[in-house]
Formats: sequence, structure tokens, C-alpha cells
Amino acid sequence: MAEKAILAYFHSPEQAEGAAAKLKALRAAEVQVDRFNNEIGRGFESAMADGMLSVDGDMKSVGLDIILAAVIDDSVYDQACRVIESAGGSI
Repeated sequence: MAEKAILAYFHSPEQAEGAAAKLKALRAAEVQVDRFNNEIGRGFESAMADGMLSVDGDMKSVGLDIILAAVIDDSVYDQACRVIESAGGSI
């Protein structure tokens, strides 16, 4: 079986944890939820947070500082993406 990695962003830990629980029910090989800070001058984390604002200025992506990383079986990848999006995540 092939596996795929998913990296998703959320506004709150609760949203991400809810999605993580559902991904675990889909038998995800790994699921991790973490937060990064956007403190000016902090290198990679700052660049990641600043990059969350899309080129066209889409404000919906502002504040997505919760990251969910998962490894999921290829056969349920589309379902996993729907789970994340329905929980308020952005892939």
C-alpha cells in the first residue's frame, strides 16, 4: 500500500485535534498537531506564518498557526482531505 503525506493548517487546536481523531479512525500511520509562532525575526517560523497570506491577499488564511501533519494510506487520501476541510482546515 502506498502512503501520502498531508500538511494542513487550522485556526484553532480544537479544529486540528478533531480532524486528527478522525484521521486516526481512518488508520493514519502518523498524525501530529503542533503550533508555530509568528515572532518577527524568528527565521523559519516567521517565514511560514507570513507565507500563509496568499498572493492575492486572501484574508481567510490569516491566523492559520496550527499545523496538522499526517501520513495516510493512498486509498483514503481524498476522504482524509475532506475530513480536514470539513473541520475548518486548509491543505
